[in-house]
Amino acid sequence: VSGVSLTGNYRTDLLAIAKSQLGYAESLRNRFLTEEGLLKGYTRYGAWYGYPYGDWCAMFVSFCLNYAEVEDFPLEASCPNWAKKLIEQELYKVPSEYIPKAGDIIFFDWDYPDEGGQDGIPNHVGIVEKVENGTVYTIEGNSADSCRQKSYPVGYYEIYGYGICCP
Repeated sequence: VSGVSLTGNYRTDLLAIAKSQLGYAESLRNRFLTEEGLLKGYTRYGAWYGYPYGDWCAMFVSFCLNYAEVEDFPLEASCPNWAKKLIEQELYKVPSEYIPKAGDIIFFDWDYPDEGGQDGIPNHVGIVEKVENGTVYTIEGNSADSCRQKSYPVGYYEIYGYGICCP
């Protein structure tokens, strides 16, 4: 996050921190074999959170929130736990009732048990960079094992919901 000067505007600062991380990729040399037989690479976000070889999309977003000095917003390494906390704290919006804003947290449900449809549990998270012309642009960690920008239609069926971190 070197070179990022905070402005005091949480949304601006969160995006500045996230953009400073674009291109970062999990380690291809420092890897760990899980009990399930998966190779997981070390990340600075996991190390910062205390789980250096874990799935790191939520740890990336938590890292960005922390370094942007966003106050009174829970940090989490688990997408389902995080969404649950945000719902309980009334900091969560369902996509059918909300148009996202830059600096919101975006959750996705990508699991399809037995191809019978989504399982209703969020399993990926990123940061909304901007919304233009019906498209939500994001910055995501652990997207193809790196930090990168992506985009989706605002009504995309795999968008689970939004965390509202900043006034």
